[in-house]
Amino acid sequence: MAIALKLKNFKQSDLASQLKITRTAIPKIINGTQYLDFDLAVKACEILEISLNWLAYGVDKEPKPQYYRDPERQRIEYLMSIMEKAEYPLVIVAMEEIIEIRLKESPAKKKPKKRDSV
Repeated sequence: MAIALKLKNFKQSDLASQLKITRTAIPKIINGTQYLDFDLAVKACEILEISLNWLAYGVDKEPKPQYYRDPERQRIEYLMSIMEKAEYPLVIVAMEEIIEIRLKESPAKKKPKKRDSV
């Protein structure tokens, strides 16, 4: 975190005020005597423009391209994120699209053939 603060030209007090925590907490977090909860860690990563790996280990272990996963999975994640803030009609459209993607992913179950009675 200390390196990320330097790279962004942030003071510890700047980060503390944006995270709404005390100024004395930041040096403790950097030294490892105090830890951020997950929500604050994510917010710190957004502010410092770093990954959670960087925050936890000091560097990215394996840099990955922005869209390294399955594009359909990326689309589902995007739709899920906009559903939190969207109004009702958009939520319905997003849910329909997610269902459509999921149906493509799962193999269709074959119905047993009916036998003609003789």
